[in-house]
Amino acid sequence: NLDEVAECDYIVENVPENWQIKEPIYRRLDEICKKDTIFGVNTSCISITKVGGVTKRPDKIIGMHFMNPVY
Repeated sequence: NLDEVAECDYIVENVPENWQIKEPIYRRLDEICKKDTIFGVNTSCISITKVGGVTKRPDKIIGMHFMNPVY
């Protein structure tokens, strides 16, 4: 339930690397979250510009790439 994170200052997304899954999540988060909430996008191939383009806060989108092993 995305509504549970509406008051968070920083959100780390970690869903499958599929734009059809990620896009509606970011659109919804953009609607319900505070204007200064930062979104951490876990991606290796989806453009951060593309993610920011479906929000009103492209300056609050951070790209991350988790990989094994973690050091």
